[in-house]
Amino acid sequence: MSRLTLIYIYGVVGLSLVCTLSVPNGVSAKTLFKVYWNSSNPIFRIDNTDHIIDVNKGNIPFEYDQVNIICPVYSQGTQEEDVERYIIYNVSKEEYDSCRISNPNSRVIAVCDKPHQLMYFTITFRSFTPQPGGLEFRPGQDYYFISTSGGGQDQLHQRMGGRCATHNMKIIFKVCCDPSKKSTSTITSSTMSSVTFPVIKPVFTLSTPTTTTTTTEPVSTNSGVIFRWFPPHFSSKPPTIKTFEVPTRANKKKTIQKKNGDKDKLPNQKQAKNEELVNNIASDNHRAHLTSTMVSLVLLLVTVFQTR
Repeated sequence: MSRLTLIYIYGVVGLSLVCTLSVPNGVSAKTLFKVYWNSSNPIFRIDNTDHIIDVNKGNIPFEYDQVNIICPVYSQGTQEEDVERYIIYNVSKEEYDSCRISNPNSRVIAVCDKPHQLMYFTITFRSFTPQPGGLEFRPGQDYYFISTSGGGQDQLHQRMGGRCATHNMKIIFKVCCDPSKKSTSTITSSTMSSVTFPVIKPVFTLSTPTTTTTTTEPVSTNSGVIFRWFPPHFSSKPPTIKTFEVPTRANKKKTIQKKNGDKDKLPNQKQAKNEELVNNIASDNHRAHLTSTMVSLVLLLVTVFQTR
């Protein structure tokens, strides 16, 4: 054996070991579903929702559910019209609703064309696959399987109608869970768990019809803080409201005119007193004038006598 051949063999073996070790050993199947793909299976009835299956719900990392799609099998000697043959496709939502495969490159999931031989196809719902071109199931996505075959040998490759339309032979796998919704719910729950609101329990006791006494019970939280509620205090008597009249310009003019009129109109007694006071002052002035005149005459006479 040549040296290049040995190097090639060692390289292939080493690469296979690396690929094997890169797949985690913790990958396992938690739930194994079995789907018997024949028209008599009650899960295809229209009056129930058994054809909608949730997978990977509550699984830990690297733990994935599996499904075995089991083809119909018949014993030898079964009549040909009683034998069912199907091709199962993975299709879009529009193709699922219309039972019509418009994509020429639709992925084939299973081919049940050997009715006298036990055949089943196992699908693992994981987000990655070690096989090139394998089917991957993303969390939070829905995957639609249908069969448009008519059941007979000549209707095996039919791509419109078939048992999908007549017997509702289609199924939905809902892969859990949407990472965005999971992160949102986690953030919301953590935020709400960090907020603590004190619980207040007021107790009302009526002693008299006009007096109300309010007491509260202190409530303590886990942090040891005591919260106390203080009721508002209201007076028993209603408050009195005083009203003031704001004077306007017209009212001010009337008030000034009234005051001036009051000054002009003195009482009779006060006016009489004023007149008497004026008369007394005039008489006193007259007397003083006479006195000064008489004094002047006396001085004049005295001066005349002295000069003689």
